Amino acid sequence: MAPRMLQTAVSKVATPHPPVECDRSKNLMVFGLPESEAEGESAGELKDNVVEFLADLDEKLSLSAKRIGLKAVGRVRPIVVTLETRTMLLGLLKKDKKLRETEKFSSVYLYSDLSPEERTKRRSLYRTVS
Repeated sequence: MAPRMLQTAVSKVATPHPPVECDRSKNLMVFGLPESEAEGESAGELKDNVVEFLADLDEKLSLSAKRIGLKAVGRVRPIVVTLETRTMLLGLLKKDKKLRETEKFSSVYLYSDLSPEERTKRRSLYRTVS
């Protein structure tokens, strides 16, 4: 009896699960927002920085934010901002040009979060157009 229970337990663990799709529809990619000079930027500091630049767009949103990639000298890592709804994301993307008109955030760019496959397709489209 024990070997049969063991076999069912092992089969449950060994059975591959379908990949979990990440919901990128509410994610905003922020490029060019400087990192703090401190050794490690806390999640609270990062969120405060994101909220500060969103205030320049007259937006007050609840969000979560995290930097992605490895920290390197002379390189600013992008930030993934997760918003509550896709409508908020689209509203921010429409106001992107207004952000570049400010002196403080003129080098900050906003993009929607794309999967690697979508980025590859977009890159090939740009190459065919240009």
